[in-house]
Amino acid sequence: MTQKKKSLFVGLLAMLMIAFLAGPAISTDSVTIIGTVNDNYQIVTDNGQAYAIAEGKKGDELVELVGKKVKATGIADEVDGEKIIEVTSYEVIEK
Repeated sequence: MTQKKKSLFVGLLAMLMIAFLAGPAISTDSVTIIGTVNDNYQIVTDNGQAYAIAEGKKGDELVELVGKKVKATGIADEVDGEKIIEVTSYEVIEK
């Protein structure tokens, strides 16, 4: 019986560690931004906030739309003071 309790305790401890370490990865926020794509691989909003466009299928498509106003949805993050968006969908906004 003691061996079963040890195994149960170790299993529970392992699950708690996994949940603790995976928490930050799961807690990302989806955002929608509207702005203009520039030739520095960024979306610049009307208030001057710049989001670097992360590499990925949708991001690679989006960087080709230099000068276009877009509505982009994705996962936003900040690394070393730079805002980055991993684009999951976008649409071009006609003026």
